[in-house]
Amino acid sequence: VGDPFKDTSGPSLNILIKLMSMVSVVFAGLIVQYALALF
Repeated sequence: VGDPFKDTSGPSLNILIKLMSMVSVVFAGLIVQYALALF
């Protein structure tokens, strides 16, 4: 039961992690620009 579920959820989790890291990098850049604009 565990192996097929792991095989199907593995790649999608990998994509999700990559997507989250990309979003966090973009938001970090926006926050830095916003903070620099304030000061």
